[in-house]
Amino acid sequence: MNETADLSRSLAFVFERIEREAARSGVPLSDEERFLLNNLPREPVVPVMNGTDPDSPPLMPAPRDVAYERLIALVRDARRNDLRVNPSSDVEWKIAFVISKITRHPMSWVLAWAGMKERTPWWDRAGLVAGALLFTGGILALVIFAEAGGGTPLRWIAAGAAYIVMLLFLWRASRRIEVWQLRRSLEKYHGAAGSGNNEAGC
Repeated sequence: MNETADLSRSLAFVFERIEREAARSGVPLSDEERFLLNNLPREPVVPVMNGTDPDSPPLMPAPRDVAYERLIALVRDARRNDLRVNPSSDVEWKIAFVISKITRHPMSWVLAWAGMKERTPWWDRAGLVAGALLFTGGILALVIFAEAGGGTPLRWIAAGAAYIVMLLFLWRASRRIEVWQLRRSLEKYHGAAGSGNNEAGC
């Protein structure tokens, strides 16, 4: 599986659908919007929320990016129209979403804000609980280790270093699991797209 080729095909697919939807709406893409589409920002362009409550107001009023918002709206409308005319086209949209997430391309944010989601496996929540228990147990073990020797500075430094290593390990492990899940989904969608093309050719 060539992820670079997959990404190029998927971006071409999404770009073509955006161009077509813009033309259908009667307002073709402007030069600014076309430039933005080809140079999507690498940082999220949504306001930062207070805490974890999505209903809380932003910390600072973020200036609106009208061109970016229009691209998101065009993606949402293009996908809806595709699904209405040809429901099997959803596979191509899913491939575009998954491959952009695997490669960390900013198109994944546009597709997510346009309403696309990737289903998590049934065991994902159990894995999250197991990871939290492992993390909590690790912290308790490090505190016990540091306190057992009388709480010397050297033991606390060793416990702090082990804590940082544990955080990095859990972060890398979670990222690897996420990419593994996304690659499995990508294989499944490629299989569905292949069988759909075979049926269309019969």
